[in-house]
Amino acid sequence: MSIRREHWLQGVKMALGAAAAILLSQALGLQSSPTAGIITVLSILGTKRETLLTARNRLLAYMTSLLIAFGCYSLMGYTVLAFTVYLFLFAALCCGLGWTYAIAMVSVLTSHYMIAGSMSPGLVLNETLLMAIGTGFGILVNLHLRADHSGIRQRLNRVDEGMRRQLSLLADTLEAEDASALSLAREELGRLREAIDQAEVLARRNMDNQLLHPSLYDIRYAAMRRRQCRMLAQALTAVEKMEDTPEQQRQVGAFLRQIAGEYDRNNDVSGLLAVHAGILRDMKRSPLPATRAEFESRALLYAVLLRLEDFLQAKRQFYLENQGETDKRSYNGPVY
Repeated sequence: MSIRREHWLQGVKMALGAAAAILLSQALGLQSSPTAGIITVLSILGTKRETLLTARNRLLAYMTSLLIAFGCYSLMGYTVLAFTVYLFLFAALCCGLGWTYAIAMVSVLTSHYMIAGSMSPGLVLNETLLMAIGTGFGILVNLHLRADHSGIRQRLNRVDEGMRRQLSLLADTLEAEDASALSLAREELGRLREAIDQAEVLARRNMDNQLLHPSLYDIRYAAMRRRQCRMLAQALTAVEKMEDTPEQQRQVGAFLRQIAGEYDRNNDVSGLLAVHAGILRDMKRSPLPATRAEFESRALLYAVLLRLEDFLQAKRQFYLENQGETDKRSYNGPVY
C-alpha cells in the first residue's frame, strides 16, 4: 500500500477545511465549535455532485431530527431514555430514506440538547449554525474539483489499444491455428476488461464533477466498449471449440485484421458491414460440409461472424446516436 499524491491532497483539504470551520464557529461564539470541523470532514466526498447531494440530504435529516428530538425530550425529559427513543426513530427513518450517513453526525448535535437539558431557541440556533458551517466548508473545499479530461482520454485510448490487440489475437487463432494465441487472447481479454472498468470509474467521476452541463459521452462510450468486449469473448469461446478447419477460416481471420486496422472514431463502419455481408454470402454458397466435425466447425465459425456483426452494429449505433459529440472529440489513435 502506498500513499499517493491525491491522498495527501485529501488530507490537506480535510485539515484546512475543518480548521476554518472551527475558527469561524469560535469567532461567532458558538458552543462545541470543534463539532463544525468534524462535520466538515464528513462532508468532503469524492465529487461535487456527491458532496452536494449528501449535504442536501443531511440538512433534511437534521431538520427531521429536530422534530423527533423535540417530541421525545418534551414527553420523557432530557434523559438517556428520551435520547434512546429518539435514536431508534431517527435511525429507522434514515435507513428507510437512504440517509444512513447522516445518523451519527446529526445525533451528535442532538445529544447536545440532552447534555444541556434544554432545546432553547438559542441552543437550537447554535447547533443549526454548526451544521451549516461544517456543511458549507465541506462544499467549498470541493469546489475546485474538475473533470479529468486528460485522464479519461488516456484510459479510453488504453481501451482502444486493448481492443485492437484482442482483434489481432483472435485473427491469429483463426489464421495460424496457434494454441498460444488462444492463451494470449484470454489474457488480453482480462486486461481489456480491467481497462474498461477503470475508464468507466473515471468517466462517472468526471460526470459528477460537471454540475451544469454533465456529459454522458464517455460513459456511453465505455459501455459500448464493454458490449463489444462481451461479443469478442463469445467469439473467442466459439473459436476454442472448433476442431476442424473450415475453408473460410482464413477469410474471417483476414476480416478481423481489417477491422483492427481500418476504422476509427469517425468511421460509421458501413464499409466493414458490407464486407461482412459478402463473407456471409460466400459461406452460404460454399459446398455443404462433408463430415460432422466440419459441420460443427463451420457452425462455430458462423457464430463468430454473427458476433462480429453485433460488434460492428454496436459501433454503428453509437456513432449515429453520438455523432455530434463524437465530432468534438480529439482522442489520439483509432476509436473502433
